[in-house]
Amino acid sequence: MIENLALYRYFYETALSGSISAAAKKLYVSQPAVSSMIGNLERELNTTLFFRTSRGVSLTPEGAMLFDFVKNAFSFLEAGEDKLREIANLSGGVLRIGASDMTLRFFLLDHIEKFNTSFPGVHLSVTNAPTPQTLQALKGGMLDLCVVSGPLPEEEGLECVKVREIEDIFVADPKTFVDTRVLSYEQLSVYPLIMLEKDTSTRKYVDSHIRANCAPDSLPVPSIELATSDLVLEFAKRGIGIGAVVKDFAKDALKDGTLAQVHLQNPPPPRAFYLVYLQNIPLSSAARHFIDAIMKGQEE
Repeated sequence: MIENLALYRYFYETALSGSISAAAKKLYVSQPAVSSMIGNLERELNTTLFFRTSRGVSLTPEGAMLFDFVKNAFSFLEAGEDKLREIANLSGGVLRIGASDMTLRFFLLDHIEKFNTSFPGVHLSVTNAPTPQTLQALKGGMLDLCVVSGPLPEEEGLECVKVREIEDIFVADPKTFVDTRVLSYEQLSVYPLIMLEKDTSTRKYVDSHIRANCAPDSLPVPSIELATSDLVLEFAKRGIGIGAVVKDFAKDALKDGTLAQVHLQNPPPPRAFYLVYLQNIPLSSAARHFIDAIMKGQEE
């Protein structure tokens, strides 16, 4: 393939206008410059592309065949430029977001709704999965950004921005759980315990805190492990055991009295939601706008 693709631009404009002088005017160059470039292209291709007429120039059969290909090539390039302009102006493109159930419900959904209202032309792809899987998808290039719950492992290449604080608590049905003491973890271990599955960030965080604050032979062991916090709440409401959840999930049940908080001597410290994206990887226009909107919301 010819290295100097500008030769095709001179050929294309001359073929469109049927005049070297008109092409020169369009390209803001001199007529000899256009003639020289066309001559160079003819030598490169070893063929004659134009013949002179009384009104200017016309394509030879070989030139007409080449023009069909060049015209299509320029059409594709212009379509690509138009698409990039759409993406830059947020009238097109795709934004791929990852989130867990918790971060989606209690933080991200409001931002997604506002973004979709402001930029309806951007296709939103939202992937819902636990934090470990979501981070893996981000590092694998399947997501533009994600919002996950901490604490997060220290990893190079990830930009992690704290966006919201959360609190892990234990709850129970007040009709069946009547122990009003502030419990140690050793005392908690005598009750049936309901927790999320082990591969969730919430379970890992609570387990880590309990191990650091309880004798190994008295560690509370969950009687039931469930996939979602909503299920943990439902089991706790039925008096099956004490549930470990993030407080946001239990807020309504605590307010209406269907659940009561079980108070502990050394409760898990607050942790946070984090906005995470890849460092040193250019963000799409949509991703930059979405991140900027989140950060602006943090300042307000």
